[in-house]
Amino acid sequence: MSEVKKRVTVTLDPELLAWAEQAVEAGEARSVSSVVNEALADKLRRQENAGVLIEQDLQQARERDPEEFERAMEWALGLTGESRPREAGPDGAAA
Repeated sequence: MSEVKKRVTVTLDPELLAWAEQAVEAGEARSVSSVVNEALADKLRRQENAGVLIEQDLQQARERDPEEFERAMEWALGLTGESRPREAGPDGAAA
């Protein structure tokens, strides 16, 4: 994360603000801003980790039964109306 912080204005639910202020008062956080920053950083990490796990599951499913994987992907893409993404090559670039 960047060491340069940018000031923003946010609106918080009263119970969340009270919780953040209690964390500051208890010495668990330096400021309400740090509580918000840590919460956002945690959410970003969890989303990134979920993406990695999903990709691993997809790869395992593809290796286990390539034909069934293809059928399932076509079905799922049909539900979402999305087109099939191009496969990445060995170097990670789209083929």
